[in-house]
Amino acid sequence: MPSMGDRGSRNFARNNHPFSGKTSSDDRTVHLFARKQMIEQQRKSLPIASVEKRLVEEVRTNNTVIIVGETGSGKTTQLPQYLFNGGFCRDGGIIGITQPRRVAAVTVAKRVAEECGVELGQKVGYSIRFEDVTSSSTRIKYMTDGLLLREALLDPYLSRYSVIIVDEAHERTVHTDVLLGLLKDVQKTRSRFNESLNADRTKIKNGTQLDEKSVNVNILKQCRGRNFTPLKLIIMSASLDARGFSEYFGGARAVHVQGRQFPVDILYTHQPETDYVDAALITIFQIHVEEAPGDILVFLTGQEEIESVERLVLERLQQLPEGNRKLLVFPIFSSLPSEKQLKVFLPASLGFRKVILATNIAETSVTIPGIKYVIDPGLVKARHYCSRTGIESLLVVKTSKAQALQRR
Repeated sequence: MPSMGDRGSRNFARNNHPFSGKTSSDDRTVHLFARKQMIEQQRKSLPIASVEKRLVEEVRTNNTVIIVGETGSGKTTQLPQYLFNGGFCRDGGIIGITQPRRVAAVTVAKRVAEECGVELGQKVGYSIRFEDVTSSSTRIKYMTDGLLLREALLDPYLSRYSVIIVDEAHERTVHTDVLLGLLKDVQKTRSRFNESLNADRTKIKNGTQLDEKSVNVNILKQCRGRNFTPLKLIIMSASLDARGFSEYFGGARAVHVQGRQFPVDILYTHQPETDYVDAALITIFQIHVEEAPGDILVFLTGQEEIESVERLVLERLQQLPEGNRKLLVFPIFSSLPSEKQLKVFLPASLGFRKVILATNIAETSVTIPGIKYVIDPGLVKARHYCSRTGIESLLVVKTSKAQALQRR
């Protein structure tokens, strides 16, 4: 699995300055400068950097664009910055980026704020349930798709936004599907009223009284002080069926971003494993004892499974020789508190290896730094609705092709 790439960074080890007379303040300055240089080099090395101008021009020319790029290509973090620099926020509009999960919205926003060299909540911010880290100056806003749906209840035209980016659209959650249908209608409405609104504004400027019963008056009130331009919609994923989405949006343009930041080797078991949890456990220790340094990411189906494997790893770790016990276990699943979820992004102590036990929360948008090995049993827990009983349940099923591609 590619390392952090577009959505994080490797641990930066600060070098000691060769001059003994430097103060701690000077050391921090040197560290920050080196950190900035490293981030800039990482950004330039991303596959998406080679098509920056093309992407900006495609969005400028077309109201709907579909972007398909490999995991780690830089879509999530770089495209909003390209559009901001391209002038899409010039009239006060916001570039909104939806994520299927809260942890993705938070971590990506923090990374982009660092890349931009700004304080989180100013130019770059995020908004999730019970937590809004934005301000009146925020122009790049990461949020969950459910939160944008709630915003649409108060502002049906999403008049604050100039661009909406729907990330990880392949997941096809209920929120994502409803949001895509809503955004399609918003695009039509904003385009339909654009000419009419401009005409009404001209009448107001010339002193002509508008009909108070006109629907345009209500829209003008909502959009006062803004240019009610057509909404730009970008749909992104690493494993998207571009043709189906293109047809739904009336032949929307599709752009493919080629290349990975790191090569990926895929190995398979000779036979299907009947006990995939035990097989994953054995593979963890095979990698830890026999393979080169690098953190391990293990995909499991749910909290109960993760906690069980965590306990077994810690138990078996005590059976290893003292020198082989340098293994740290970090769980990550949706119901885990945010502060504990974010621990997986911290670098391990020198000489230690991390093993991260995750649900499909680690599939999308967030790529954890330092990951060199991925163990994928190929299963996921998904909602299943039984039309006969009218009951919805969670079942362990095989991952889709799109999910398998995301985990690479």
